Amino acid sequence: MSLNIELLEESFQLVVPNGDAFASRFYERLFQKYPAVQPLFQHVEIKQQKKKLLGSLVLVIQNLRKPEVLQQALMDMGGRYVGYGVQSGHYAAVKENLLAVRGICR
Repeated sequence: MSLNIELLEESFQLVVPNGDAFASRFYERLFQKYPAVQPLFQHVEIKQQKKKLLGSLVLVIQNLRKPEVLQQALMDMGGRYVGYGVQSGHYAAVKENLLAVRGICR
């Protein structure tokens, strides 16, 4: 898969000034549209989870041009997610949701 790094970086700059609203809308919509994921967050403080979401996005954007760093970070993250009970089908829901809520930043 080929990534348009410049487009990703530019798009993320639209998210930055609205990060809190973006993260709030992300979880509101995720739980509304995909209620099956809600149990994964039952022992999570949602305010902290929103910060983690934004931090993860920053980590990805900052390392798009460093594939070796990004690969290791994503593998580490994926390992933690498996421990939380995340299944492969959850990734499609997160992807769809990220793309859907990015519109609040335009």
